[in-house]
Amino acid sequence: MEVKIYREPENEALILDEVQLAEYNDLALELGFTTQENAKEQNVPNIYVSLNNAMEKQLKAVCPMKVDAENYNKSTIPLEVLKVYKFAKDNKMFDGFHIWYNDVDPDPMLIGWNWKSESDKEKNYTWCINRFLIARWGDCSLELPELLELGFNKMKQELMDKAQSAIDKCNSVMNNPDLHVRKILSNTMDSDISLNINSSGTIY
Repeated sequence: MEVKIYREPENEALILDEVQLAEYNDLALELGFTTQENAKEQNVPNIYVSLNNAMEKQLKAVCPMKVDAENYNKSTIPLEVLKVYKFAKDNKMFDGFHIWYNDVDPDPMLIGWNWKSESDKEKNYTWCINRFLIARWGDCSLELPELLELGFNKMKQELMDKAQSAIDKCNSVMNNPDLHVRKILSNTMDSDISLNINSSGTIY
């Protein structure tokens, strides 16, 4: 089983070098990037890959299922991933952790998430969170660009399959309209076929 940890390479030394970490925290506080309270809660800075909206969609195409990390039981979590998870949890890098996976072929991802603001947290606005890719394990270990390309191709294939299905249904109607009219009249038309005649309604 292969494991990939997705750390930002330019910041990785901050969790390994105590001198650099101390300098980082002091400078961040001095410049007002964080508060003393937050600095105490989060012992080390978050150095994992931040996901934007497009990246999230591509990764969800690869792993559409989601569960809280502690409830994941689809495959064995490797020791290296457990160590990373414990380190991030002990140092309060994130407000929570999810595992995304594919129900057929898991190849899971460990995702850390934080509330965007204290107000979002108080109101439990679960859509107002920032997500970070921490690790992935399974039969392959892909760099992030390769993983995103995999998601892109899965989305493209699904879109093409749906388009082809729509074309096939339309061709079926065009090739035998009498049959489909009789199905409409007898209420036996397939539930997923809807024939719009204008913007205000359908023929059934």
